[in-house]
Amino acid sequence: LADTQLGLLPAMRTVQWLRHLRSLISYATCGLKDGRRLIPIPRLGTDNEDMDGDTLLEVEIDLARKAVQAINAMQPKPRFAVICGDLVHAYPEKQAELNASQVQMFKEIFSQVDKEITLVCACGNHDLGDRPTPGSIALWQKRFGDDYFSFWIGRDKYIVLNSQLYKDSSRARAQAQAQDRWLDSELFGDDQEQRRHTTVFSHIPPFIDSPNESSGYFPLAKPVRLNLLERMSQAGVKHWFCGHYHRNAGGTYKDVEVITTGAVGANIATDPNGDRLGLSGMGEITGAEDLSGFRIVRVSSKGISHKYKTLSELLVGAPPLSSTSKPAEATRRASVPASPLRSKLAELTKA
Repeated sequence: LADTQLGLLPAMRTVQWLRHLRSLISYATCGLKDGRRLIPIPRLGTDNEDMDGDTLLEVEIDLARKAVQAINAMQPKPRFAVICGDLVHAYPEKQAELNASQVQMFKEIFSQVDKEITLVCACGNHDLGDRPTPGSIALWQKRFGDDYFSFWIGRDKYIVLNSQLYKDSSRARAQAQAQDRWLDSELFGDDQEQRRHTTVFSHIPPFIDSPNESSGYFPLAKPVRLNLLERMSQAGVKHWFCGHYHRNAGGTYKDVEVITTGAVGANIATDPNGDRLGLSGMGEITGAEDLSGFRIVRVSSKGISHKYKTLSELLVGAPPLSSTSKPAEATRRASVPASPLRSKLAELTKA
């Protein structure tokens, strides 16, 4: 899963007027200044354009609940479910009160995931801030557990990254350096020969379509991505699952497949006249069952396969979601404990 991002659509409602301003900028400068690039605001899609902010939030909540319903209905039950960042939209330090409210909404919804299915949460830029600080990271850790960690299921190793520290670590240098050292120990440690598959999860993708594309808002900077991808390749990583783009995308670097998954919440259509790697490439933004969804991943001795399915597809025949969860359940840890021993993880992931 990726980008539940509760609060995104209401926020987009409040800035729709800026789309008129950017048209005026282009007109007033005879096209010398591109209003689309100066004010990159996606337009609300036809499904949502007539809704007010409260109604748009209800749309997002409904999509998140239906994602939980779809997870619980899966047979056989998945060993775990991963949300690849941006659980909510409001920033933790710039919009602290609104962020706390949205986090509580998220926990109340996802506390209803079947207790036999481990819920793993990776942090995104909206969870930490575009420039994370020690304080925003500590707040994430208090609410959800560690911001980067690894876990095992049988002989398969999974690595969860704090990708924002690779995007902009200007206010958290020590944390970024610590994660990078830790990553090398996880990739090239003594357990390398014991692994069957090694898989990585993060919010920000290393690239959108090609490892050689330019840097941009959505992918990691090119030098950073190539360094990480080469290390992943050398360590035998075959799959790197991401979010952030609110669209499905992906490609390969050597033997590493990068898979970017569309959002559980609002999805974005690409504007062909904008920059596909940047904010100006955002066209319509829409929250709807026939667009929102998540990716089902199958792991076996033969390899790893995956397929994105919309909520409309996933909910066919699914039983309704119970609304009887207790308030205390909303505060349970949403991530696998950091640096767990295999025996501990085995308890969490028994068939």
